[in-house]
Amino acid sequence: MGALIRPFWQDDFPGVCLLEIGERGAQYPASVFIRQASVLYPGTFLVALENGEPAGYCIGAVPQDNCCEAWILRLRVSAPYRRRHIGSELLNTLLAEFSQRNVSMVQLSVAPGNTGAQALYGKFGFEVAAFHKGYFGDGEDRIIMALRMGQPCGR
Repeated sequence: MGALIRPFWQDDFPGVCLLEIGERGAQYPASVFIRQASVLYPGTFLVALENGEPAGYCIGAVPQDNCCEAWILRLRVSAPYRRRHIGSELLNTLLAEFSQRNVSMVQLSVAPGNTGAQALYGKFGFEVAAFHKGYFGDGEDRIIMALRMGQPCGR
């Protein structure tokens, strides 16, 4: 039996913040991001629960000025829960939500060294669309991956 995937609830805040902080240890920026994302993306902020605790989460966003495209802003799974298909379940659920919203293209950024994430996205049909040196600043290069959803834009 897989993880329970559902929209973010305010009670998830402490556990999801711990996942966002991860190895970086930057509590304030992580807390601000999670709090704001919960307000801005309520239908596309998903949490995976194992034993009642957040094991992972993903956040998707549909730009206000282009409802045909969407971005995956985050996909994180806690280290003890990796390799249990939780990332796949979150991604599958988010893509289904995007499909319901008639999104025709989904994009994301991934670190060049994060081959595990690139492989996961590739299994879902994402392809490399671009490489940006310094995308998030010096030393923060990113690969942009894109998935065509195969449906016309519903504008």
